[in-house]
Amino acid sequence: MNTENTRSQPPNEPAGCLTGVARAIALVIVLPVRLVWDALAYCLKQLWRWVLAPLGRALGWLIHHLVVIPLRFLWEWVLAPVGRALWWVIDLLVVTPLKWLGLRVLLPVAKAVWWVVDLLVVTPLTWLWQYVLAPVGRTVGAAIAWAWRIGGQISRALGRAVGWVLWNAIGRPLAWTYRVILTPVGHWLRTWVWAPLASVGRAVRAAAREVRLALFGGPR
Repeated sequence: MNTENTRSQPPNEPAGCLTGVARAIALVIVLPVRLVWDALAYCLKQLWRWVLAPLGRALGWLIHHLVVIPLRFLWEWVLAPVGRALWWVIDLLVVTPLKWLGLRVLLPVAKAVWWVVDLLVVTPLTWLWQYVLAPVGRTVGAAIAWAWRIGGQISRALGRAVGWVLWNAIGRPLAWTYRVILTPVGHWLRTWVWAPLASVGRAVRAAAREVRLALFGGPR
């Protein structure tokens, strides 16, 4: 059974030939690149091992011995002692005197000045405000508020009185004159004067139009 299946399958010789040709072409193209890559990697490795690394160690040794050690020595034996000496001098000549001056002179003087100011200024002003200005201010404020309220009442009363006087002295006679005299006169003038005059005016305008049409012609 296996023999029959093997005999029935087509041969794979063309596929095997194509695979071999593709691999040969790829090897021809990739091999030079790989050789150059390996050569560069080997050269760089040897350059780092025999040139760059020793040169870096030499530069590090030179920097450590020519820069770091002298700077450390300068800091430890020159700058730090000089700084401590300067700070000791500043503390001795400036900080300590100023501290003593503040504690022994300025603070007592400030306390004495504040005691005098409190005694001669703050306490009298406080007493004046509590016992004179504040009560007087409250009294004056209350009096002004009362006067403002009473003034408003008086002003409203005067306004009503003046309005009553003006209405009875001027408004009421004018209203009576308008209602009793002017209104009937106006009605009489409108009925017996203005209406006839308006009729006469309309008749005059109509006659003038007829005359113009008779003399000059035109559409009727």
